[in-house]
Amino acid sequence: MKRFIALLAAIALICLCATPVLAQGLRLSPPSVEFDVPADGSAEVEFLVYDFTGDLEISLEDIPLRVEPTTVPVTAEGTTVVLTFYGDETLGSKIYQGKIRFLALTGGTVAMGIKVKATVNHIASGQPLPEEAQTPPPASAGTTELNIPLLAGIAAGTAIVITLIVVLARRRRY
Repeated sequence: MKRFIALLAAIALICLCATPVLAQGLRLSPPSVEFDVPADGSAEVEFLVYDFTGDLEISLEDIPLRVEPTTVPVTAEGTTVVLTFYGDETLGSKIYQGKIRFLALTGGTVAMGIKVKATVNHIASGQPLPEEAQTPPPASAGTTELNIPLLAGIAAGTAIVITLIVVLARRRRY
């Protein structure tokens, strides 16, 4: 009977460790964008939002332009979000390499965020774009990002299973 209770407790712990991995996420497409914005006009860029319901707060990082809307309600799977970028004649012609930040808000708090790499060609009339210096790709370009909560859940589950096997194997010897 004690073995059965221990086995049930172990299964419950394993299920609890796996719960955060199954939590709702946020996915955006495309993962990076490049577009032209006239200094005296605007440009629109479309994104598809998956696996999220709530509000998206949008802001720019290292791109000194104005973007609208700054908050978008997402209510369905595969929602299309259209962002409008407005040029600024005082900036002249320049290439901006920055990020578009999407913060997922649920219940008024930030649940998660995604940054999309953006190359914005800001074009002023009568001024050519400066030549962009070619930089080598970073050394870590071939590596993939690790999902820490997933690895922690797998490690915890593995430790529990190994402990159960060791405990049950020792009890059978006596």
